[in-house]
Amino acid sequence: MKCISISFKTAPEEIRNKFAFTNSEKQDFLSQLSEFITDAKCIILTTCNRTEIYVEAENCKFDVLENLLSKKVNLSITEIRKYARYYEKQSAIEHIFKVTCGLDSMILGENEILSQVRQTYLDSLQEKRTGYELNTSFLSALSCAKKIKTQTEISKTAISYATLACSEIKNFIQENNVSAPCVLIIGASGKIGSSIIKNILSKNLNIKIIATQRAHGNAVNFTDKISVIDYSQRFDCLKNADVVISATNSPHYTLNYKDTLLNKSSKKMLFIDLAAPYDIDREISKIENCRLITIDYFKEIVKNNNSKKEKAVCDAHNILNQELQKTYKNVIYHNALDKIKAEDLKHRDFSLEKILLKLKNKLDAESFENVVDSIDKEGNGII
Repeated sequence: MKCISISFKTAPEEIRNKFAFTNSEKQDFLSQLSEFITDAKCIILTTCNRTEIYVEAENCKFDVLENLLSKKVNLSITEIRKYARYYEKQSAIEHIFKVTCGLDSMILGENEILSQVRQTYLDSLQEKRTGYELNTSFLSALSCAKKIKTQTEISKTAISYATLACSEIKNFIQENNVSAPCVLIIGASGKIGSSIIKNILSKNLNIKIIATQRAHGNAVNFTDKISVIDYSQRFDCLKNADVVISATNSPHYTLNYKDTLLNKSSKKMLFIDLAAPYDIDREISKIENCRLITIDYFKEIVKNNNSKKEKAVCDAHNILNQELQKTYKNVIYHNALDKIKAEDLKHRDFSLEKILLKLKNKLDAESFENVVDSIDKEGNGII
């Protein structure tokens, strides 16, 4: 298995947005990959902070993936290598474990990434894009993440993008003495959008919430506590809104410069963009009295929060390393199964003594000692 990763650790926001995949772009990439590697199994993970491509194939080479990425993002391979990190074999398995468990996230222990990885994996599984190694790695990583969340404190004190966004809303309202605040949420039916709504409602901030809903999208909950409008009416609400939050999977801007300028009032407004690729046109920040913040804005807050979790992170890594060893061995055994069966036929009449004698001549002392130590001293066989 091989993995190419472009994340907040390696690339600024504007570069990460180039690598973000829509569903149709995923299908195009996978179709092109199949032309070069007929047996390729592939999972593409895209979140607001990362894009990662995991490929399982007999003869997969990084240069094939680089060429396809170069065509998609219109960057040279040399430029791609500035922003990408490369993982293969056990390091690729370890990486998906760390990502899924929130140990590679901007917000350590964040909850959003687990559901994002799970949904991405299930979609790929349904489309028959996975093989043994991808299935084993992702399922084991998801199981490990659940253990870490239940057995450590890493997620119990975790801040989220929803809490960070709500904190910014509260600060904006207080600093500007907004008497009857109105928040417009675009993408309210999504994971982050619905979390923001719950967070606002739980704090009793006396905020009027307006949520957009597409005609073909999921229904927005909390309809008795918020106003729900059709997505097409979003610009009509700008005159009354003090804060606008957008967190969708749309490949296009949900708010552009021209229509925002025409529809907003002269009062101060806060725009929060929590999407990848961008939901909100960056030119909006140039409009008078408009402030725009994005995920990268929260980096310093997150850094301070992460430093308080050292023990929980240590506990999480201990669990992760134990689960990784199990997964490594499962993959090693599966990949060696044909050889094992062939050797079994050749040596079916061998005694344990003869097998150990053969291993003694092939293994180094430490490895051979481990094999010998695995034999139960009470005579119950090999453990």
